[in-house]
Amino acid sequence: MPPRCKPVWDKVIFVDWHGVLSCDPFWLSILHNSDHPLHSQLTDAAEVLFQDETLIHDWMRGDVSADQVLDRLDVKLDDSFPPDYLSRKLLEDCELMQVNQRLVQILSEIRQQGIGIVLATDNMDCFQEALLDANAQRPLTTQSVEGATVSFRHAAQLFDEVLCSCSQRVLKRENPERFYGSWLSAHALDYRDTLLLDDLEVNCSAFHRAGGNAIQITDQLSDSDLSLLKTQIQNWSHEHCQSSLRQC
Repeated sequence: MPPRCKPVWDKVIFVDWHGVLSCDPFWLSILHNSDHPLHSQLTDAAEVLFQDETLIHDWMRGDVSADQVLDRLDVKLDDSFPPDYLSRKLLEDCELMQVNQRLVQILSEIRQQGIGIVLATDNMDCFQEALLDANAQRPLTTQSVEGATVSFRHAAQLFDEVLCSCSQRVLKRENPERFYGSWLSAHALDYRDTLLLDDLEVNCSAFHRAGGNAIQITDQLSDSDLSLLKTQIQNWSHEHCQSSLRQC
């Protein structure tokens, strides 16, 4: 019996996380709560941490771990906190991140047309672990359309696959071929079949140079911005072959 052939997408949208789907930071339960006893310390320490571009990029490439980063974080825990408190909160608070509901809805509708939705994020080991944990939980049977945001778990179910810099060992801007190329080859896709949604011009430009299409998303998306984005995505998809899936 010949091996069964899996359907392959004709088109894929790569979507960024921070600055596109969500703007929430790490440790948000502490940083967004001025009454938390560690709020002031961690706010100052996080500001210093994220100004260290070299360390942050090494963390996003997987060259240093969250534990190594935490060792450098200037936050003193008293006896009321367990030693691993900040480590646990780093992971747990990822699942508290709220995601743009309208954008998730648009991408969900596009996905129903047979277009793949792949998270492509320059991100850290803790984020990737949180995403894996969310996907390992029982699937949510319904998705609320009320309000401006949806949960991390709801968003996690949107993605057909995930490309994260800490696993790819490179940032998107540094080497698009290394970040996306193997995945595209494995799925018999070319950059011409893809669209990147990203907030950083440098990432969009690198993707364009590789042969892909990109839309830069800046700041918070208004309703009119989202309507325009939906039109742009639809126009891009209609420029390609109308068949949703390649047949075996």
